[in-house]
Amino acid sequence: MGNVTASLEELAIEGKTKNIERLASLQVKKLWVFAVNQKQFEHILTYARPNILYVYEMRVEDLSSLQKLSDLQQLYMCWNTKAKTLWDIAYNKKLKSLLIDDFSKLEDLTALSKCPQLNTFYMGGGINTTMKVQTLQPLAALQHLKKLTLMNLKVKDDSLEPLIQLKNLRELSLSNQFKVEEYTKLSVALPYTECKFFKPYVYMNDAIEGKNIMVIGRRRPFLNSKTDAVKMQKYEEQFKKLQEEYKALVESTM
Repeated sequence: MGNVTASLEELAIEGKTKNIERLASLQVKKLWVFAVNQKQFEHILTYARPNILYVYEMRVEDLSSLQKLSDLQQLYMCWNTKAKTLWDIAYNKKLKSLLIDDFSKLEDLTALSKCPQLNTFYMGGGINTTMKVQTLQPLAALQHLKKLTLMNLKVKDDSLEPLIQLKNLRELSLSNQFKVEEYTKLSVALPYTECKFFKPYVYMNDAIEGKNIMVIGRRRPFLNSKTDAVKMQKYEEQFKKLQEEYKALVESTM
């Protein structure tokens, strides 16, 4: 980092980059960090104060150094094989956008409830690894959330119900890994939210062995839109019935 100018807006470094101390005098707004272990991560965040931070390929169990970044607005972290919990996100009062991707050991999302100002959140497993979390309950506190993506997750309590609280949500992307009842409930509770799984099935661009329809709900079949019209109608009716049952349940408790 010897020849870097002081007016840099954007910078990419690695864990093993030398002269990290120079970050203290640089006004780097957007920082990319590649391949860091615990010690390197802490060293970098002793000096860097970005608004936008990307970290890719981490061996970092303790994420508490992120608490120093009081001006952080966007945080993107991919591929961490160590962290089991998050950090005290209450320190990041300006954080609006958060991505947590392929954290193979992360189970506890409790800290997320301390970030009510968040408006965009992505969480997902890797291409070949499902991310296993205890519950989505902490997400219920994210009342300003407008865009939420949850991909390749295994949720221990098997429930999407905490998302019912997210009345400001405009865009929801999910993978097809929950029971159909979870999707029907949300489709009723979040009428202003756009989600392609708020219907009985979706058409796929790339057919699988001639089947171009994915029925919504875990362990449900793929169908052929030409030859399986009767089955498609059955799933439509079932989806509608579940929606009506949930509506009636909600109305009876009001």
